[in-house]
Amino acid sequence: MLPAIPLLEDYDISPDNGFLPTNLPLELLPDPYYNKWEAIVANLQALLLSKRLKGVVERLPVLSTSRLKHVSEWRRAYILLAFMSHAYIWGGDKPQE
Repeated sequence: MLPAIPLLEDYDISPDNGFLPTNLPLELLPDPYYNKWEAIVANLQALLLSKRLKGVVERLPVLSTSRLKHVSEWRRAYILLAFMSHAYIWGGDKPQE
């Protein structure tokens, strides 16, 4: 006998949108605690062009994820951190470690 076919919903896959979420992603994290992350990403291009990103990121305090309440907030946080990480590593004259 063949095993049951898994439910798409168990893997956050939509029959209509595939891996894209049903609802639009958050444009900002609702908790002001994360404004520092949002500000860096909002100014990412200027920080890269002025070669100030590395210093800004290095002075950034470590923020807890304990205030993220919903999956949409976790996804937004992941986007912010991924953009900052990528820009930090690859945004200079040579890759950072």
